[in-house]
This record gives sequence, C-alpha cells and structure tokens, in this order.
Amino acid sequence: MSGERPFTVALAGRPNVGKSALFNRLIRRRRSLVHDLPGMTRDVLEADAALPDGRRFRAVDTGGYDAEGAEPIPREVRRRALDALSGADLIVLVMDASAGVLPPDREAARAARATGVETIVAANKIDRRAGSEGESEAWELGFPEVFGVSAEHGTGVEELVEAIAARVPAGAGSLLAGSDAPRPPREIALAVVGRPNVGKSSLVNAVLGRERAIVSSVPGTTRDSVDTSFDHEGRTIRLVDTAGIRRKGRTERGPEVLSVVQARKRIAECDVALVVVDAAEGPSAQDATVASYVVEEGKGLVLVANKWDLAGRKGEAAAKELRTSLEERMPFAAWAPVLLTSAASGRGVSRVLPAVLRVAENRRRRLPTGELNRVLGRALRDKPPRSASGTRPKVFYVAQTGTAPPTFTLVASRAGALHFSEERRIENLLRATADFEGTPIRILVKERSRRERSR
Repeated sequence: MSGERPFTVALAGRPNVGKSALFNRLIRRRRSLVHDLPGMTRDVLEADAALPDGRRFRAVDTGGYDAEGAEPIPREVRRRALDALSGADLIVLVMDASAGVLPPDREAARAARATGVETIVAANKIDRRAGSEGESEAWELGFPEVFGVSAEHGTGVEELVEAIAARVPAGAGSLLAGSDAPRPPREIALAVVGRPNVGKSSLVNAVLGRERAIVSSVPGTTRDSVDTSFDHEGRTIRLVDTAGIRRKGRTERGPEVLSVVQARKRIAECDVALVVVDAAEGPSAQDATVASYVVEEGKGLVLVANKWDLAGRKGEAAAKELRTSLEERMPFAAWAPVLLTSAASGRGVSRVLPAVLRVAENRRRRLPTGELNRVLGRALRDKPPRSASGTRPKVFYVAQTGTAPPTFTLVASRAGALHFSEERRIENLLRATADFEGTPIRILVKERSRRERSR
C-alpha cells in the first residue's frame, strides 16, 4: 500500500446478507440504501470511516455477488464487485447467520480467496433466532476469523472494528472530504471493589495522585459511586470508587443495601475490576465472594493486597505466603495477577494501571482458528473430553466465538456441559498458548447442526 493510498476495507457477499447495513454502521451514517429486497446495491459505494483512536480507512460497499447471474445488470454488478475486492487491503465477507452457509456464500468466499486479499468473515443477523447456529457454521468458509454481528442493532460491530483497526497502519489520517471528527480511544471502565475498610478510597487517591474520595477508618464511609475519567498511556480509564460489599446479614436496611446493589451493578458495567483485600488481615471468605461476582460477570480481575506495610511481614517468602493464601481462598481465580500495595506509602501503586491495561487487552484477545485447532485439535482427538454425564462426545473443531471474555465453542457430536476437570484441562491449554492473564475464559459445547451433518 503506497503512502498516499488509504487502507481500504471492502464488504463482499451474496445479495441481501446486510452488507449495506454494516457499511452504514462502520461509517456511522446512513449512506447506503438498506432494504429487504435483494440487489438494492448495484454501484460500488465508498466512504471514509473513523476508528476509535482517530485513524481512518476507506470502507467500500459492493453489490451482491451473484455467480450465476447471466443478465447484463447482475454481470456488471459482479464485475464491479470483483474489481473493488481486488483493489482492497482487507475483505469483510458478510453472510446471513440466520440462514446458515448457502452455496452462494461459498461462491462469494471462493471469489474473495481468488483475489489473494486477506479476508475475515462477518456473520450478520445473529440477533435472529437461528443466528447463533449460523455463526458457528461460518467457520466452514475457511477463513481465520469470524465475527458474529448484528448490523441492525450494532451487536458485535465493535469487535469487528477492532479487527480492522489491528490492520490499519499507524498514522492513517483523514482520507475523504467531509469526514466525521475523530473519536477518542475506547475507554476502559475500571471498578474498585471489595469489602468495607480495605482501603479502596485510599488506593483510588494514590492511583490518581490527588485526594478525590473521602478517606476514613470507619467502615462503610463510601456509599455513593463516583466516576473519574483520566488518560493513561493514550487510553481513557473511567475509574469507579464503589461502596464496600458486605455480607447479606449485615446489610438488611438503609444505605448499606443500596451500596451492595450499586457495587454489584458497577461490576456488571465494568471491563476490569480491582478486588482490594486487606493484606494485614489476609484474604477472607467475603473477599472470595466479591471476586466470584467479578468472575461470574466475565470481567477482568486484578487482586490488590493493600496495607502491605501494616502486614508486619517482609521479603519474598512473606509475599509468596500471601499469594498462596489468596489462591487457596480463590482457586477459581488462580489466573488473576496479584499486586502488593500500600496506598499510604505509595508502594506498588505504580503497577496497578499497567496491570489494568494488560488485563483489558487480554480480555479482548482473539486466537486465529488455525492456531486454536493446532493447540486443541490433537489434544481433544487423542483424549476426547468427558461430559458432566460421563459420555465422551467427538469434537469436530474448535472456534473462538466471542471476546470480553474470550469464549471458545467446541462443535461436537452432542451438546452438553463438560466435566469441570475437562474444562480446566482445556482452559490450561488455552492459557499456555496465549496471554489470558486476568480474564476468565468461557468454554461451550455445541452440537453440530443438521445442516452440517447433512453435508
């Protein structure tokens, strides 16, 4: 790609799969005509699209690819579409997930592959009832990345944009006249949670470098959640200082009940949670309960053992003992990084935000299908995973079907929950392959669809 030529992303696919709706979603304005009638897009439309960090690329909406259309108009639409695909830097092959993979989708995939241009797949219309099944079928088209999206409602489009952003060169500026203003980088929502009086407010102040929250030795001082946004290493972080979560028996009335509800709500809304533990007291059962809320919600997790200066212990042996205690209390979160801090003295505070950025990135990490099946394929063939009911279904292939948290689907001879030991085995293989520190991993088992079996 020359220095002056914009990075170009071409949308391809058979008619009526939602290319124009996705095109409008990428450029964030209604430019292409959207209608249920197939073949509405005949010309090749181009528009400037902005990435969250201000870089730009050229989005191209092509007419529906009809390999068998012999009439002059379909033939000309096909020719223009192929020209646009050949001149692109990236092809997004759009298919209708609610209809599954049809022969025209395979023809469009062959046409994209013939150009030699890198291609990823957008399985559109996942909001419809049959969409999830069609999304897993999309991997049959043979491309390394599949993104389930709903162009109509915006679901999954953010992950598709992130995949495009990973390929757009640094410094790609404004391309076309009348472009939208650049948007700021995507923020990271960070929740600071924990039981009362573990030093959450002091930690927030230390991280921010200024007094912001009321600090008191009286448990439960913080009752309202107050958001603070700031920039760190080019990323916007929205930090929430939440009220402490108490045991249910201690929160029967008044503001304390609201504090617990608000804290749990903030966990549901965040990307990464700092679970603050009192290092002087050691981890408690309630700390484990707080961490379990984070894991259940699929959020990134960083364990912060605060008040390390008051613990009365020093040295690597003491630190190792504390980490062992945390792992024993929270075996379900052994993958979470542990930071030893003292908000009062500032010790260890400088490591908090880098850990948050790393965990946020890991939570959105995506493994290529080829690498995924290299890692898991042989292991699951040599030793088929045991289900919770004791059977051993045959695994045909594995696909990453989501991020935030990373979600992996085993397409097998039958559906059903895996035995917990098998989930742990597969998770350990995944964590040994890529950096998933700080993020939970979801593993699902899906039965091969009737359409796949018939083929």
